[in-house]
Amino acid sequence: MESAEDKREMTADGKTAACKGKRGQPQSSAALSVNGGCAAADAGAAVLRCAKGPARKLPELLAPAGEAAAVRGAVTAGADAVYLGAGLFSARAYAKNLTESELIDALDYVHLFGKKLYLACNTLIRTRELEAVFAIVDPLYERGLDGVILQDLGLLSLFSQRYPALPLHASTQMSILSAAGVEWLKKKGVCRVVPGRELSLEEIREIKKCGLELECFIHGAMCYSYSGRCLFSSMAGGRSGNRGRCAGPCRQPYHCRGKESCYPLSMKDMCSLEVLDRLVEAGVDSLKIEGRMKAPEYSAGVTELYRKYLDRCAAGEPYRVEKADLERLEGLYLRSGRQEGYLDRHNGREMISLSDPAYAKVSEEEKDAIRSRLIDGAAKKPLQAYIRVKAGEELLLSLSCDEAEVSLSGAVAEPAKKRPLAEAEILRQIRKTGDTPFVIEELTPDCDENSFVPLAELNALRRDALDKMSEALRAPLKREPVSVSELREPVFGKRNEKTGKSLFLAGLAGEGIDPAKLMERDFVDGLILPPELYFAYAGRKQKGKKLFLRLPPVLRQKHLLRVRDILKAALENEPDGIYCDSLDTLAAAAGFFPKEKLRADRGIYVFNPAAQELLLKEAATYTASAELAGKEALSFAQRDRTELVVYGRTPLMYSANCVFRTLFSCDHDARLLVLQDEKGHGFPVRPDHEYCFNTLYNCVPLSLHRELAELAETGAAALRIEFSVEKEEEALRILDGYTAWLSGGGEEFLPEGASSRGHYRKGAE
Repeated sequence: MESAEDKREMTADGKTAACKGKRGQPQSSAALSVNGGCAAADAGAAVLRCAKGPARKLPELLAPAGEAAAVRGAVTAGADAVYLGAGLFSARAYAKNLTESELIDALDYVHLFGKKLYLACNTLIRTRELEAVFAIVDPLYERGLDGVILQDLGLLSLFSQRYPALPLHASTQMSILSAAGVEWLKKKGVCRVVPGRELSLEEIREIKKCGLELECFIHGAMCYSYSGRCLFSSMAGGRSGNRGRCAGPCRQPYHCRGKESCYPLSMKDMCSLEVLDRLVEAGVDSLKIEGRMKAPEYSAGVTELYRKYLDRCAAGEPYRVEKADLERLEGLYLRSGRQEGYLDRHNGREMISLSDPAYAKVSEEEKDAIRSRLIDGAAKKPLQAYIRVKAGEELLLSLSCDEAEVSLSGAVAEPAKKRPLAEAEILRQIRKTGDTPFVIEELTPDCDENSFVPLAELNALRRDALDKMSEALRAPLKREPVSVSELREPVFGKRNEKTGKSLFLAGLAGEGIDPAKLMERDFVDGLILPPELYFAYAGRKQKGKKLFLRLPPVLRQKHLLRVRDILKAALENEPDGIYCDSLDTLAAAAGFFPKEKLRADRGIYVFNPAAQELLLKEAATYTASAELAGKEALSFAQRDRTELVVYGRTPLMYSANCVFRTLFSCDHDARLLVLQDEKGHGFPVRPDHEYCFNTLYNCVPLSLHRELAELAETGAAALRIEFSVEKEEEALRILDGYTAWLSGGGEEFLPEGASSRGHYRKGAE
């Protein structure tokens, strides 16, 4: 019987195929083939041989790295690729992250073994930060960076111009949950998508039919909220998860309805080892381990175990995970036991670490063993060498590795006057590769044993030759230098400087408020309604007033047909516009309505002019980000196409898991509950029973009533008042209060209790 290693083969030319997208031809990583060395590290593009049908490539095993030791450990443990962060511009800004020189060293190291390196640049980027991002990516791109993971739409646009050969990966922070969103990104040049962790295996299979690569998380920490849709940390303490600075409020205790304080929002860590074979069969292209903030021992140890079982998949034997290996995984920084994630379930109380969100303690013995085996004993690239030391001739050192060969000459050896330099000493000096990524496996001496040369000359020759070999191995991967002058500079558009009264639109996210009573208010120019209210009210639309349909904020693959049916039905009612809170809904709506009808809601973030430019090619308006200061948001806004929310409880989370089911039960009739933190702040939670998700709102409403007169004259496309948990009487009072402020009589204005200006003055960190 063939071993697992026999099943794992390199592609014919020793290279790994790169992802394809609209951006043109496949970009080969030109990964160098590997001969000898660590078996796990040297494994190439693995092939899955099934009982029936042709062989196909195993998915890539993608490991995290927050520091240089983790890079070495992951490669040695058998990772096919490593991802790491770009300093403060990654979703783990508080990870150690690598310096710019360390990033380059890491890239060179993984390429030596035919592996790939992806740069996580997956945060929202302010305009003033763009040049700093380019300064990090430019040298990595030129040196052969294999891909970049993005959240920001502006970076997506700018990178596609500046780095034409760089594969672009859509981060899970883009919150893509359907084929509609994947197809939208495909048109923008994205070649790989990291979909939400909440998707089922069946949804993943359906999305895979789009033809783009899918990278799915298989292990590690899980957010309670759909990734990219969480503002909890931002609103609670100013540290934005969309900026990589999450303070983890979901890991804090809360109580509700007399229940004792517990941790209802703290997810257990994911462990997919027992279902790994099913992910392979589903056609997932990359299996991603979370954990850039964790120790190098975690990355190396977890990677080693998943490598072991991927190789078992390749062997075609019945898939069974050994109990001892599961126990090892549980002992490697796993939070409150393990669970397999959402592949086979929509949610569940068993996925939550209700009593204790802390990580299990890792034994020092296990850490020492991993460090010794995989980090301190990291894989090195084997070289063949020839050294000539003969009196009257120049020193000559030749190195060969794969297809690369280098030769360097040095000082002239002299006849020995006293004691000749022994061959053993010559060999010892040449073998001293130290902390370089090389090891001399074969060394052929050519010495006359009657010569002398200073050891310093031998050492210098060895160092120079190793540097030359490193350059030779990197040469096929290098790209042309970035030439910004040849690229089209982004056209951000001219702002509309006209001032005048903006439209006031009232949005409803909850129930119990009669839309007609809101529309009766003179200064309310239109209503934004969810599907059930929109269709109920569409026939009663008042003359001179606008009526907009708001699609669900979360659109998963399994609900895509339902939402398309809603859009088809809306065609008969001629809505004034469609509000889309995600790229999934924006893409779905674009299949039915022209761009002039589409409005990008708060969940599609615009942090810089390039993001604005890209989005306004797809929609008539967008909503200013809740995390930008007002001045910053308006500084680049095309003001007649920018909307501002001036009142409402900010949605902090959208979650597949259900607080009702976790703490009580879900009878599909519940309407609202309030989670209280230890300081007494109450966070309302509303369930959506039709699409099965929870919305957790801020403890106090945003209210910009003091800035209202100023904002009303900005020329914004609309000022919005959003109602979610308010009752009808309160909603009407708020509308009347805003009217009073506009007329200069708002001293007694609302809201009853506390309110907040959000990030309007300062902006999120």
